[in-house]
Amino acid sequence: MTNKVGVFLAKASNDLISHCKCEHTFIGSPAQIDCPWCGCGWLFICPKCRKAFTFARAEQCDLSWEQLAHNDLDGKYGGQPNAEDVEEWIGFMKIMTKGLQPGKQYVYIDGWVFPIDEENLQFEGAHAQHDLAAIPQTTALIDRESIEKTLGNRDYWQERKIERE
Repeated sequence: MTNKVGVFLAKASNDLISHCKCEHTFIGSPAQIDCPWCGCGWLFICPKCRKAFTFARAEQCDLSWEQLAHNDLDGKYGGQPNAEDVEEWIGFMKIMTKGLQPGKQYVYIDGWVFPIDEENLQFEGAHAQHDLAAIPQTTALIDRESIEKTLGNRDYWQERKIERE
C-alpha cells in the first residue's frame, strides 16, 4: 500500500448547497461531465451517498491513497475498479489536492480546488477559461444570485468553453 495521505479534503458544512447528509466524509473524485453548470463543475461529491456538497475542509487523513480510491470507486459503476482505475484516481487526486493547508476550507471549480478566500482567479479548467474576482460559492453565501450568474449558469460556461481537439 501507498503511504498515508496526510491532509485531504472532508465535507466542511451543509452551507449553500448540500444534498449530502453524511456526518463525515472525505471527498470523492469529481464527476464532472459536459454540463458543469448543473453542479458537476463546481460541487464536491460524497463517495458514501454519491450526493453533492459545496464546501470542504483540509484535515488530517490516516487512510492510504488506495483506501480513499476504493472508498470512492468500489461499486461506483456496478463493480470493482481495476488497478489502472485506482492508479488514475490517485494520480488525479494527488494533483487536485496538492498544497492543502490543514483547517482551511476549499471549493471545487472545473477540475481544481481553491481556498474559499481566494481572489482574482484566472485559470484554465477542464471545461472553460475562468477569470473570477472572488470565489462564486463564497460570494453566494451572501448573494445567492451570484452563483446563478456564474458557475450555475449555462451561458457562463458556454461563453468560456475551451475547444479541445
